[in-house]
Amino acid sequence: MKQILILSVICLFTFPSLGQPKDIDQLILTSAKRNDVMPSFWTKYYKSKAWNVTRSKPIPSDNEIWTLSNCQPAMDASTKKPIDWGVKGDRYVVISAVLDPNNRPYHVVDDILKTKNCITFTLNLYEFDGKFVKTISKWGYLIGDAWHGIVYVQEGGYATFLSNIPIKKGGSVTYKVIGAVENHLTNLLYEDEMIEVYRSGKVVREDRLPVQLACSFPPKPVFDAKKTAILDKMRQESPFLQAKFYQEMVVDAGRWDWPKPNQPWKFLNMAGALDIINSCYVDWGPKGDRYLQFDAEFENSRNYSALADDMYSTGKRFLFPLRLYENDGRFVKTVSNFGNFWGFGEGSFVYIQEVKNTNATFFTKSSFEFGKPFTYHVQKDKITKISELLNFKPAQ
Repeated sequence: MKQILILSVICLFTFPSLGQPKDIDQLILTSAKRNDVMPSFWTKYYKSKAWNVTRSKPIPSDNEIWTLSNCQPAMDASTKKPIDWGVKGDRYVVISAVLDPNNRPYHVVDDILKTKNCITFTLNLYEFDGKFVKTISKWGYLIGDAWHGIVYVQEGGYATFLSNIPIKKGGSVTYKVIGAVENHLTNLLYEDEMIEVYRSGKVVREDRLPVQLACSFPPKPVFDAKKTAILDKMRQESPFLQAKFYQEMVVDAGRWDWPKPNQPWKFLNMAGALDIINSCYVDWGPKGDRYLQFDAEFENSRNYSALADDMYSTGKRFLFPLRLYENDGRFVKTVSNFGNFWGFGEGSFVYIQEVKNTNATFFTKSSFEFGKPFTYHVQKDKITKISELLNFKPAQ
């Protein structure tokens, strides 16, 4: 009896067990596709962000300095020709995942549940409106992951650098690798999340692909005439709300600490800016010429990011969402519904998107280098009233 009891306990806590879901392979795949760990899965890569590159080393190591050089138009493994970006040049590619029964090189192994299910990555091409065009590469592997971007090796051949920073044809980029090879399920998923999926037999995380492929997201409407008039007045009078921030002016950066008035503030790992709502990098558009702009909204429910009104005598508090626009002013989407403002000085400042982003979204006109530290002098540490924000003039 004692031996039977011990055996039962062992079976209960062993993965996979006899009671595992029949469709565990699909549960693993779906979880991987909907992962919240790798922003690259939720980023559109246009022609200006997808490059065929020469690697200084075929497969890098973790924390190694790696160089990608001679950036050329990205190739299509299915045609052996450059990718067809469409008549307007506004198509884009997206990374996805599929089950890999053939055990392709550097496939993803299940190191959580210890099943024999493997995953490989595909590269799919879409029209600007989100319509599927074709699969560029049926299988491949991801290497050299970092804030700068990631390399997708198409079917063991073309090395395609999917960049999160501006790159020009013929250019090169050198950076410190964070993830050498994405070949374990723990690279894509949190272990406790996958175990919960295993136990419940369902994936709770929503499929964000339709949202990712969408072209525009309407701003929140305001139906109150008085409120609309006040918001319009803010937009017309505030140099801050009128400022436009382009790709070369916005980065995400790791901060050492919180700012202090009249003292330098240091950052590290300057990298591409994230879109907190969609858990991906900001979609700067096919030509990379979209811009970000702050807007104003009345606070509806209590939000500690809201700023008190000391200008318009409303007795209300306001939130300042960050929105994305086409170069001609057409609205694209909201990147962040609210946030906290820190470290105003030298025409620069920091915005913490929805108080979720572990990095600081840094707005500056000052010169900086991706992947390297940056320091500037802070005058105002934190904004608490709308006058402090609306009267600030960012460097343009």
